[in-house]
Amino acid sequence: MLAGSMWARKGWRMRHGSAGAAAALGVVLLLVGGCDRGGDERFAAEPARTAEVVERVSAPGTVQAAGQAELKAPAAARVERLVVKDGEEVGSGELVAELSSEQVDDQVRQAQAAVDAASSLGGVAPSLPTGAALSAFQQVQSQVTATSAAVIAALRAALPLVPRAQRARLQRRIDRAQVRVAELQRQADQAASQAAAAADAQAAAMQQSIQAATAAQRSQAELALELARDQQERLTLRSPLAGTVQLGRSGGGGTTLPQIEGLPEGASEALQGLGGSGGQAAATGPPLRVGSEVAAGQTVATVFDVSDLLVAAEVDETDIALVKPGQRAQVELDAFPQATFAAKVRRVAVAPTSSKSAAGGVTYQVDLVLGEAKAGAGSAGGVEPVPRVGMTATAAIEVRRTTDDLSVPGSALVGRAGGQAVFVVENGKVRLRPVRVAADGEDRVAVASGLREGERVVSRGAERLRDGQDWPGPGG
Repeated sequence: MLAGSMWARKGWRMRHGSAGAAAALGVVLLLVGGCDRGGDERFAAEPARTAEVVERVSAPGTVQAAGQAELKAPAAARVERLVVKDGEEVGSGELVAELSSEQVDDQVRQAQAAVDAASSLGGVAPSLPTGAALSAFQQVQSQVTATSAAVIAALRAALPLVPRAQRARLQRRIDRAQVRVAELQRQADQAASQAAAAADAQAAAMQQSIQAATAAQRSQAELALELARDQQERLTLRSPLAGTVQLGRSGGGGTTLPQIEGLPEGASEALQGLGGSGGQAAATGPPLRVGSEVAAGQTVATVFDVSDLLVAAEVDETDIALVKPGQRAQVELDAFPQATFAAKVRRVAVAPTSSKSAAGGVTYQVDLVLGEAKAGAGSAGGVEPVPRVGMTATAAIEVRRTTDDLSVPGSALVGRAGGQAVFVVENGKVRLRPVRVAADGEDRVAVASGLREGERVVSRGAERLRDGQDWPGPGG
């Protein structure tokens, strides 16, 4: 006896299909015929026949832009200039906004002062007595070291604020700069030690050591100045892609930069000055304007490439193996319930998302290119169905389609160990017949093997039957 729990045909996967009207008509005809011939009307059977069956996987999703870039403040700053307005188009590389930052300007001034001090010392140190030259060197070296550490720490702490496409490149540059600074500092210290050791030796050897120390010191200061100016240049925000601009919102926000242990005196304060007031940027409030204060990490503008719109759908792990790039789909938007949009699968994610499916399993993101609404589509009130970024969507992805295989109603399938089966009516008996499913439509299932055309298959009441029993339904 096959229990009712064994005959599920994966109906919980939310599949959609075709041929529903034809199937319903066949059931009605059989019911009418059964009334004439008698039999238990809880059961029905119909012949296996060829029909088109379309299997679709349904998945929720949201509308997204083909590309999106957030332009964020690299430090606590003030909006000095806005070149574009909300909703305006920009090209790739086009200027969007200019910011000013007292903290970043202070970093540049401190780095420039360190360069000037190192350069001045390099010019006068050879003429000073050994003790005075070494003392002056140590004072300038302390200034250069503190400035270098503060600039590098500020840049490294601000890395999460840099767009992902640029982040790895900037991090590599900071890493190289930190190694170079440490190397120059070691060279300067070594040369200073040699100068001290040569104080009682020849004057030429002592002067040569001091010159080497100040040269390394000057190179270290110049590197710190270069990094500080890079930070200053990042206050000029340009769009990395062509698209439509949406300005950020005022009202505070930003990112608190972490405390870094071991910084020289004054460097920690300078670093935290780059962090602003802390917290995430507010999503509400009026758009930013000239004079607005922004925190480190606050979004000044977002650029959306809406030349194509995508639907980011989340497909259950039980269905993802069926989904392939290039497959056609239909998309419905909650905002336009009477409209249907054509779509095509562009990408199937390799790794799962962080969210869970309704059944508790993992899901995989599938990106579909959203096409035009079908002719005559609309929504209540005659509003033109125009998709927008962020709208809620449902995608029905066509994963399999058959036109030449035999088909049976979906209600005919019963579960059995190792696969699917149907009951076939033969000489007044019901026989359990294993079948191989080719496509699982909404109300009909295409069968690739296991049936012959015209064989009568139980379409209603299969869950109540057992193999070999008398056929209790009409037309036995």
